[in-house]
Amino acid sequence: MKQSTYRYLGLFDLALLGAFLAFFGVGALVVSPVLVGMLVAGVGLLLAGTVAAVSVGPVTVTWRLFVSVSYAIFALSWPAMYGPAVVAGTATQTEVVLFLAMTVGSLSLLAYGYDMFRDGQHFDVDADVTRTVEV
Repeated sequence: MKQSTYRYLGLFDLALLGAFLAFFGVGALVVSPVLVGMLVAGVGLLLAGTVAAVSVGPVTVTWRLFVSVSYAIFALSWPAMYGPAVVAGTATQTEVVLFLAMTVGSLSLLAYGYDMFRDGQHFDVDADVTRTVEV
């Protein structure tokens, strides 16, 4: 896989979010933290596929960190849909099962994000973007 393909995943995520907001309105961002997570993750993946690094003063954030954070946000957003009801004890049996399934599924996203953070020990992603942005 090439680094530049993350921009398409980010654009797809932002397109899904845009369609959702067009259907339900911008007020849905306040109701669901999942939508805010989608926004942050989509922008992170778009940056990861577009630039090699972003430098802000002495701090440089590489594309791998953008990927890692985006995947971690995706992983935490899935269980967050049903987590509050499960913690409050108001979840139905179906919601509890969905929460458990999403939590287990999220572990694969966390594993991928962690591997990207560690420079891709298990997943091979070729860095093909060389542009660095300095802010």
